[in-house]
Amino acid sequence: MITLFFTDIDGCLSEPYQPFDLEGFAQLRAWAARAEAEPTWPRIGVCSGRSYAYAEAIAQALDLKAPVLFESGGGWFDLPSARIRWNPALTPAVEHELNAVRAFCLASIFPQDERFSLDYGKRAQAGIVHPIPYVVEQVLPVVREFVTAQFPDLHVYHTPVSIDVVPSALTKRRALEWVAEASGLTLRNLAFIGDTTGDVEAIEGVGLGFAPKNAEDVAREAADLVTDGATLRGVLEAYRRCVQHNEQQAATS
Repeated sequence: MITLFFTDIDGCLSEPYQPFDLEGFAQLRAWAARAEAEPTWPRIGVCSGRSYAYAEAIAQALDLKAPVLFESGGGWFDLPSARIRWNPALTPAVEHELNAVRAFCLASIFPQDERFSLDYGKRAQAGIVHPIPYVVEQVLPVVREFVTAQFPDLHVYHTPVSIDVVPSALTKRRALEWVAEASGLTLRNLAFIGDTTGDVEAIEGVGLGFAPKNAEDVAREAADLVTDGATLRGVLEAYRRCVQHNEQQAATS
C-alpha cells in the first residue's frame, strides 16, 4: 500500500518563472483533503530542493497535512503544527563547507553574468540560480570541479536554471527514509515523482517512482512509470495511478 505520495516542485508542480496551474492546484488540493479521510488515497507531501519559504507557500496553497521536505530534506516542515525540523546531518562542519562554496561562486561565477544570484533562502544547500539554461550549463563544470576537489562529501546537482551543492547525507532519498522511519513506514510505502538528476535516487528507492513527460532522460529511465502528462498534469496522473494501485491491493487482501 502506498501511504505517502511525494512530489517535487520545479518541473512537477510548476515550471520556474511560469504562472501556476491554478486549476490543477485546486484538483490536487481537493485530493489532498480527501486523502486525510480515505485509506486508499495516499496523503500528499512535498520533497523539493526549494527553500523553506517557497515550500511553505506551496504547502499552504495545497493545504497539505503530510510532511513537506525542503532543501532536499535538509529541513522538514509540518503545516498543521507550523513546525520546522532541521535534519541532524546538517552539522556546523557541513555548514562551514557550504559557506565556502557560496564564497567561491560569488568570487568566480557571479562576475561572469550579472543575472546570477544566490538562492538566498537556503541553509542546507549552496545554491545559485540563473534564468537562462545554457548559461547554467556553461558554469556547471567549473562549480563541479571546485566542489569535487575541495569537498568530496558534497554533491553537485542541477536543474535547467539552478546549481545546488548538497551534502551527501542530505539527498532526497535519505530525506524520504527520514520521513518513513519517523512515520513507522518503509520506502515501499512511499511514492515520489521527480524530473531531474537530483531526483533519481528517490525515484528508484520508493515503492512507486514516477517521472513526468517533461523529465530529463535520467529521471525517465529511473521511473517505474513516465506519465503522459507534463508537470502538474503528470503529477495528477501519477497520483491517480497510486490510488488505483491501492484500490487493487485492498480488493485482493
